Amino acid sequence: MDETAAPIVVGIKDKQPSALRFAVLEARSRGRRLRVVHAFGVPVQAVEYYVEDPALVRQIRTAAQEVLDDVRRQLDELDPTLPVEYVLTERTPLQALEVEATAAQVLVVGADDVSWLDTLLQTRIVGFLALRAPCPVVVVPEQPVAASRDSEVVVTLDGDTSAAGPLRLAFEEAGMRDRMLHVLHATPPGTRADDAAAARANVSEVLAGWRETHPDVTVLERDVQRDPPAAIIDATRRADLVVVGRPHHPHLPLALTRPLAMTVLRRAQCPLVIVPAAYGGPPA
Repeated sequence: MDETAAPIVVGIKDKQPSALRFAVLEARSRGRRLRVVHAFGVPVQAVEYYVEDPALVRQIRTAAQEVLDDVRRQLDELDPTLPVEYVLTERTPLQALEVEATAAQVLVVGADDVSWLDTLLQTRIVGFLALRAPCPVVVVPEQPVAASRDSEVVVTLDGDTSAAGPLRLAFEEAGMRDRMLHVLHATPPGTRADDAAAARANVSEVLAGWRETHPDVTVLERDVQRDPPAAIIDATRRADLVVVGRPHHPHLPLALTRPLAMTVLRRAQCPLVIVPAAYGGPPA
C-alpha cells in the first residue's frame, strides 16, 4: 500500500456505517490509506454566539471528538490493518470537504437521512462538490439495497456530460468489484428515431476503446427510451454503484444546470458517484 498516494477521504456527520464500509472497501481495493474527517465548525453568522459561550464551545468539541472516537472503534472492527488518519476540524463541513477534495482520490459522503440531504443541498455542500470538486464524490445512502451476486456497476452516458472520467472510474470499479459494467443510455420519449440511432452509434464508438483496454470487464450496453432520471433511479435498485458524469458547465448556477446527479440523489438506493470529466487524465 502506497501511503504517500492520494487517500480515500470520508466526511462523517455522525454514525454512518454504510459510508464507512464503502470507504473501507474503496481504500482496500485501491490500496490507499483512509482519511476520516469530521468538521464541527459553525456558519459565520453564528460565530459570535458561540464565542461568547466558552462552555458551549467545549461541549461542541467534546461531542465532535466522541463522534470521531466512535468511528475509530467501528473501523477497528471493520479492518484493524487499514492505515487510517483521523481529522477533527473547526472548519465548517463545506470548507473542510472543499479542502479535502483537492488532495483526495475519492471523497465519500454519508447520507443518514433525507433531512441531512436537504441541509446539504441548501448549504450547497453536495451541489458545490458535485459541480467543482477535482475528485469523484460518492454519496452513500445509510440503508442501501443489499448487493446481490448479480449486482452491477452502472454508468450513465448522455450528451450533457463528458464520458472520459465516468467511464474510467466505472471500469476501475467494475474490475475491482468483479462486477458486470452496465452502460446505460436513456433516450427521452419523443426523441426522433434517427437521433436515437445516432446516439446509440456514438455510445458504441466511445466504448470500443475502453473495451479493448479493459478486456477483463464484462460490458452490457443498453439503450432505453425513458426519462433519464427515472431510468437511473431504477438502476440503483440492483446496482452496487451508479456512476454519473459532471455537467459540462460547472460555473452555471445549480438550478440552471439541473445535473442528472442531483435529480437522482434523493431517491438513489445505492451509492452514487459524480465524476469530473478530467478524472484519471486523458481518455484511454
